Amino acid sequence: MKISICHYSFHRRYVAEGWDLDRLCHEVAALDVQALDFHVRYLGDVKDSAKRVNAALKKSGLTLSGLSLSTNFNIPDQAKFQEEIQKTIEWMNVASEVGAPVSRIFGGGLKRLEVDEQAKSDAFARVIEALGILSVKAKESGLVLALENHGGLPCTGEEQVEMLKAVGSDYVQATIDVGNYMSGGQEGVEGTKIARDYCAYVHFKDFKKIPDPSKPWGWGTKSCIVGQGDVDHLGCLRVLKEVGYDGYIALEYEGVEDETIGVPESVAYMKKVIGQV
Repeated sequence: MKISICHYSFHRRYVAEGWDLDRLCHEVAALDVQALDFHVRYLGDVKDSAKRVNAALKKSGLTLSGLSLSTNFNIPDQAKFQEEIQKTIEWMNVASEVGAPVSRIFGGGLKRLEVDEQAKSDAFARVIEALGILSVKAKESGLVLALENHGGLPCTGEEQVEMLKAVGSDYVQATIDVGNYMSGGQEGVEGTKIARDYCAYVHFKDFKKIPDPSKPWGWGTKSCIVGQGDVDHLGCLRVLKEVGYDGYIALEYEGVEDETIGVPESVAYMKKVIGQV
């Protein structure tokens, strides 16, 4: 397994300090990490983004572990739904130009505890429809789209598998975010076990459980430095090792601690735990 850092791990500093892609690459390399994942939200105009990404990678000598796409297919309005599909295809073209081995995507947002079963079913159907359309483009381009358990669509390992089985394409697989399963009351190891056969990418993050009686499972979450929360990272990695996963483990730091502290400490923990697998 190989270590990478997601662009988003530096999102506060990237904006506040006015970083460019070269500065981002420099910060990643300074942590003795050889790969990174660019996030399209911070790349600006889609038209010249591939050129800028390729130039930054060449200058730094870093490897691209993936390209993170910001997608939301839970859009009832058909015209806006199609606009989202076309925007995603534009970024998929960029992924092809930069040679991204995988492109992380989201299904979309859903406040799961605030809607009824019919609304959930309709939302799932929209995501599955979008993934089916994009799977054709992915196959043509030789891309792998990796659906993350994020935002509620999907959230649990079961829901990831449900969607991926419905699409039925080798070009649409899973991003296993070992922390995000907790937002649906599921432990990281449990979600990883369920979705592991579809794993094309892995995100490392961590959360602390905070008692919350309003949740059916009794707790909410608070982001923290990786290794200081309640996610069993070693257990998740051992599950993935059992199915032969040897791809990237990408840090997606979201902790409340300053990124100058949280990112290095998270990277140190990642290196330690990967060495124990």
